[in-house]
Amino acid sequence: MKNIIQFLPEKVIHQIAAGEVIQRPSSVLRELLENAIDANAKMIDIFIKDSGKTLIQLIDDGIGMNIDDAKMSIQKHATSKIQKTDDLFRIKTKGFRGEALSSIALISQLEIQTKKKEDVIGIHLFVEEGQVKKEIPINMLQGTRISVKNIFYKLPVRRQFLKSSRIEFQHIIYEFHKIVLAHRNITYRFYHNDKIIFYFKKASLRERIQEIFKNEKKNLVPILIEKKRIFVEGFVSVPDVSMKKGDQFLLVNQRCVTHLLLHKKIIHAYDGFLKNLKTASYFIFIFIDTSLVNWNIHPTKKEVKLEEEETIGIMIQQEIKNVLFSQYKVKNKELKNYDIFLSCKSLKKDYLLNNLYKKLSDKEKIIQLENFSHKLNESGTFKKDFQLTNELYHLIDHHNNKKREINTFQIKRKYIIFVLNDEYMVLVDQHRAHQNILFEFFYRKKNLISQQFLFPIKVKLLKKEFLSFKNIKNDLINFGFHLYICKKYVYLYSVPEQIQKNMLIEVIQNIITYNFIKGKKNNKKKLLQIISKSASIKYGTKLYPEKMKCIIKDLFSCHNPNYTYSGDPIFFVLNKNFF
Repeated sequence: MKNIIQFLPEKVIHQIAAGEVIQRPSSVLRELLENAIDANAKMIDIFIKDSGKTLIQLIDDGIGMNIDDAKMSIQKHATSKIQKTDDLFRIKTKGFRGEALSSIALISQLEIQTKKKEDVIGIHLFVEEGQVKKEIPINMLQGTRISVKNIFYKLPVRRQFLKSSRIEFQHIIYEFHKIVLAHRNITYRFYHNDKIIFYFKKASLRERIQEIFKNEKKNLVPILIEKKRIFVEGFVSVPDVSMKKGDQFLLVNQRCVTHLLLHKKIIHAYDGFLKNLKTASYFIFIFIDTSLVNWNIHPTKKEVKLEEEETIGIMIQQEIKNVLFSQYKVKNKELKNYDIFLSCKSLKKDYLLNNLYKKLSDKEKIIQLENFSHKLNESGTFKKDFQLTNELYHLIDHHNNKKREINTFQIKRKYIIFVLNDEYMVLVDQHRAHQNILFEFFYRKKNLISQQFLFPIKVKLLKKEFLSFKNIKNDLINFGFHLYICKKYVYLYSVPEQIQKNMLIEVIQNIITYNFIKGKKNNKKKLLQIISKSASIKYGTKLYPEKMKCIIKDLFSCHNPNYTYSGDPIFFVLNKNFF
């Protein structure tokens, strides 16, 4: 009777192992680049064809190999970087297991051309299925040329699981970017289908980031940490609502890694600064004693284990927070002769404000709140998404018999501030609040009252503006604009009373500047956004107490008082423990 359990053939074992290291063409490029860097190359040329499926070729000017070393390099676990077990715990090179060329040789047609400086001639090896099929001596300069052809040609099942050429090429570019980001003292030339795609010379970290990531040009600030056995440097982005997705790279001893714990610590440094943490960018280099790093936990060395990683994560997180706070500090000269309590004498007996008055020697704390966002109040009294509590609802509850008096004051002609229950301070952005009030007012179209002009206002339009204006004529009429269009002119007879006359010109100019297309679904919403933003109270406008109270009550009557239509927070809440 034949046994069911049998040993796998040695060839199958090697192919399985090779598949763990070489998963796609980008894996080949990564391994070849790491070998070239370990060989002290100063110039690396990369030639890719058909997104790496046909050819991946790398030429370097490193130290090269002699004939025996070249033949040995394709053998399993043949390496020049490890001699004893202790060396595994002090890894300083990119490669160390001796798997790269061995794995590549098993899944492709491999050619190696190499020569050491002291050798008279070099060697050209032709390798298939892990075996040298042919070797010839050649004349060449010092260095190595590796050509990997027809990846997975003997493994059609693996080859058919490769993605489209576009996706595979994206993976190749990503691996290339990780290397050139880490090793910036090397010149790189990158060709795809005989066209040069990248040419990187020696550069600083900031220059290299800007070369690769064009959208990060003006959005980065440096971080730096120096401790006894650890050094951290790099750049992090300042909050930018225009970013849809950030670029995030973490490198340990110049190797790009995935480290979930450290990643979470880094992005959560933006809590209170960003609504969507995915938009944060970071390029952080950790240099740490090699004895504190374990690389031997992933076949492709993408993951790493660090000693005291929790402490390291907290340290990096705090440094990022400090850097972000420093971006929003107000200069001392801007605070000169400025007292936020000049306009709130009636509130000086309030516990919170007295407490604040004593401790707030650097009044910029108030200004920094603009950039704090929603997690200042982690005490739990206010929810993280700023859902209205009963206390805020009572501010505008007209059926509540107990009348609530709101004491307000204005700071920097930008924020309306009031105290809630002697416990919390609420800061309301006056421009965003009024913008939201107007947006919801026109959206609901309740009690629209127009203010008439003694004489109609005449506005001349260009041809393009005339067509755009004509496409939204009916929407404007529905919003309370009484108008008549004749030839190249628009005559305004009345506008909604919510729009101040001194803001009318800005409202009309912004409406005619935007190109409204006939029948487009979002015309009405875009029109509302333009009107509400243009007609809202601007920063720098002095507000009297009654006006501030009206804004607060109107804001908390809105369906969504938390954010503007563009996602910006409207108000911030602090408890006394913040100070």
